[in-house]
Amino acid sequence: MAKRREPVDDLLDALLWMRRKAKKHEPVDKIIDALVKMRRDAKEKLAARKVKKRVRSKSKQTARRSRRK
Repeated sequence: MAKRREPVDDLLDALLWMRRKAKKHEPVDKIIDALVKMRRDAKEKLAARKVKKRVRSKSKQTARRSRRK
């Protein structure tokens, strides 16, 4: 099954097309770099949030088990 494309993917495709057509690549390169960096940071934050949530839910479960005894 194909992975669902995000709007950011479409934007990156458009920027890469602009880069191919541009005579001076530097401004477009800066935009692409900034967008990729923002995307990477967002994925890291999301992964950290998922791990934190998973750890928190496990600690709640162990607390409930200890109260039952």
